[in-house]
Amino acid sequence: MKSPDRSEPDTAVAAVASRPAVRPLSRSNRLDSPILPADLSDEDVVARWLAAKATGRGRLATTTLAQYRTEAERLFWYARQVNTPISAWGLDEFSAYIGFLHAPAPWAIRKPGVRRGSPDWRPFLGPLTDRSAGQTQKIVTSLFDWLRDVGYLQLNPATGLPTVGRGDPAKQARFLSPDDTALLREAIAGRPAANSSREARLAMARDLFAVDLFERTGLRTTEVVQCRMGHVRIEPVTQALKREFPDAPPVQWLLRVERGKGGKARWVPCGEIALSLQAYRIAFGLPPVPLPDEDLPLLLSVRRSRWGELRGIRSRTAIWKLVTRLCSETLAYARAHGRRVDADRFERASTHWLRHTYAKGLAQAVRDGLDASAALENMGHRDLRTFRQYVDDEPLKRALATQLARARAPR
Repeated sequence: MKSPDRSEPDTAVAAVASRPAVRPLSRSNRLDSPILPADLSDEDVVARWLAAKATGRGRLATTTLAQYRTEAERLFWYARQVNTPISAWGLDEFSAYIGFLHAPAPWAIRKPGVRRGSPDWRPFLGPLTDRSAGQTQKIVTSLFDWLRDVGYLQLNPATGLPTVGRGDPAKQARFLSPDDTALLREAIAGRPAANSSREARLAMARDLFAVDLFERTGLRTTEVVQCRMGHVRIEPVTQALKREFPDAPPVQWLLRVERGKGGKARWVPCGEIALSLQAYRIAFGLPPVPLPDEDLPLLLSVRRSRWGELRGIRSRTAIWKLVTRLCSETLAYARAHGRRVDADRFERASTHWLRHTYAKGLAQAVRDGLDASAALENMGHRDLRTFRQYVDDEPLKRALATQLARARAPR
């Protein structure tokens, strides 16, 4: 029985009049692939594309793969609504889909509370932003590229279309300032010492290290989950490097990220966390310097296993909750001590905000002479455009610098 307050039909079929018009196709773009089994459906082939993306050394990270699955789900849902399989799409059909992402019809919007599996479920909560639509277009275009490359399609229907949302990204405002992170450390170190348990002491050491880890290496949360203590290396500085960097210390601390975004490995400088790491390890009863084959995760739980072994924090969600809880604790600490802080920033901050904090420091280092390619490598970025969002993201600071410079200029 239809509820009286519903304004849309129960099924998508009944709303076909409001859907994008699709002209009959005179020919199909589909071919018989020489490397795929015969008689596969479009869904079967795309499932193989997703499986390929999850396989091998360059496989996608779990979160990225989830986004690819979401885009495939949206794509097939739309193709069913317009009654045109993706293997029959041409330029017009692909363009109509991209336009649909920006302005989906009312029948395509999911109502709050509707669960997956319900006949009323839809893959859209509303129109996508330019940036999100651009990401969708990028992923779907790569899918059609793969379908063409494996001989399933003759041509990519997205060929030649400009990508939406390709403007320079907005300046990044989601970061914590040095004063903010100093307050984080102060709040952790200022926890009540009276009757503190062993777990409380371990939590303090671990939490201080966690702030250092994210702020001073810029790792992504997924990368922290995957890193092990044994990925830390202490490398001696060679005589050749000492001639190039005469003030260099005798050794450098490096952290190996085995699989960053896009499956890319990299070495990240981590000398800034060396003291914090050693103090943290000592608190947990470990030698100050990790062994090369040490398999313990970087972030440890304060509770041991039932057999008394140290355990790591092995999920993105758990690490995210740890850092957001530290931010909430810091906000409460600041209010209790009459400190003026931007409460909204601490309420919204997360692990990625600390990554952005690190990136801002790198942006300043680039202005001071660090090679931009080194900054990109440290961050695990491929495109300089992505890194530019961290440069000059404080308009008030820029305004003051401009005013001072103009005041000093001769008239």
